[in-house]
Amino acid sequence: MKLHVQHIWPSPQNDRFIGAKMAILYDAQTAMIQSIAGPGVELNVAFNERSAYYTSCASMEAYNVTGILDALAAGEAAGCDAALIACGNDPGLHAARDALRIPVVSATESALLTACMLGRRFGVITADEASVALVERNLESYRLEDRAIRNRPVRSPGFYEDGTDWVGDPEYLRARVIPRFEEVARGMIEDGADVICTACGMYSAFSMHGYAKIGGTEVPVVEAIAAGTHMALMLARLRRDYGVSTSKQRAYRGIAPELAAQLLAPLRNPGTA
Repeated sequence: MKLHVQHIWPSPQNDRFIGAKMAILYDAQTAMIQSIAGPGVELNVAFNERSAYYTSCASMEAYNVTGILDALAAGEAAGCDAALIACGNDPGLHAARDALRIPVVSATESALLTACMLGRRFGVITADEASVALVERNLESYRLEDRAIRNRPVRSPGFYEDGTDWVGDPEYLRARVIPRFEEVARGMIEDGADVICTACGMYSAFSMHGYAKIGGTEVPVVEAIAAGTHMALMLARLRRDYGVSTSKQRAYRGIAPELAAQLLAPLRNPGTA
């Protein structure tokens, strides 16, 4: 089995925003995903070399999606059985399902669907405040508003950092990250949340370091990258073993791959048309 893992930023060596330091986060995520998948699964880790970087507003996200879709298409062409978009804002998810025939999942949607099986109502915690509106938009597009708490179902502790210290320094995570996360989570629990979902790839550090429950409670934390990995593997096996994959009847019908390639050629290779 082969799983495509799609990042939304460029590869670390081409990253003009944070730089090669991002390899710390990506390498740790890859190791975690591989540990979940097991030795029999090959990972096809891809980046977005056409990234617009700023992913917490809809206009910049739209620019990001073009590079994400091309990289996902390349993963499908390379024989991947399913794809995971490894970002808590779930960019390009519906478009990717329209464009590809293999199953495509995203991090936060996977966490929300998992939460629906673990409790009656969930709350969602993203990283920075600007992402709240995007995650709220996604929550509505998934038709899961009624499973979320009524009052401010998506909240943020106000994290504005790259997450590399989170994965590399467990003490930093315990002392600087988890207390702020739990402060927000406890407010959501008071408002009726049975489950807390994460909505940012940086929170994959929780899974890496064994944090899965709000301290002093029985409220589970569903970390999105781990949930997305499990969901992608399940759908890959359903496709491989039973032929079940993304519906092409209506919403995700798309167009023939050959026609799409013809129409997109001038955009992918300017000046060659």
